[in-house]
Amino acid sequence: MAGRNSNARGRDMVISMAVLLVPVALIVWFFSQPGDTTVQAVSVAPVLQKAKAASPYPLLVPEALDAEWTATRVAWAASGDKWIDGEPAEGNSWQVGYMSPEGIYFGVQQRDEALRSFVSGVTRDGSGLRAEVDLAGRTWQRYESADRRTMSLVNVDGDVASIVTADTDFAELEAFASTLVAVDPAQG
Repeated sequence: MAGRNSNARGRDMVISMAVLLVPVALIVWFFSQPGDTTVQAVSVAPVLQKAKAASPYPLLVPEALDAEWTATRVAWAASGDKWIDGEPAEGNSWQVGYMSPEGIYFGVQQRDEALRSFVSGVTRDGSGLRAEVDLAGRTWQRYESADRRTMSLVNVDGDVASIVTADTDFAELEAFASTLVAVDPAQG
């Protein structure tokens, strides 16, 4: 005969609810804890020395950034060598990136082959705006990604494309780009 269990009591219901709610509460607590937000700093100097010795073009690096800026990425690969994505580099490729005191990543990338796909990828398929700006001895064209999140400055000089990019407004991006200096490979 199906019916109500005469031995069931309110206490049993409370125990059953606790058995269900305790794991759920632990899961919610675990996933709501803040993650490690420490920025991992890298040393630019050793990679820059290697790049200066091999690069056929001047490398752009920021100079005189405040101490609160942190270098977080640096990479160099000669054409065909392994790049940061594990694939062979399309052209001689340079990248350096810094985290601003406000937590915004600013990146500088340069390459001397397959420029169209390079610009498209780094600018997140950005479209060139009509505005140009002269900074750090170069004329840069402004690019904006389709979702209007990523702003980029693009300079193409002969067969070398240089791109400065960040998820910020153009005023901050241009202030960062104005700190760039060209490091002559002959200095390496």
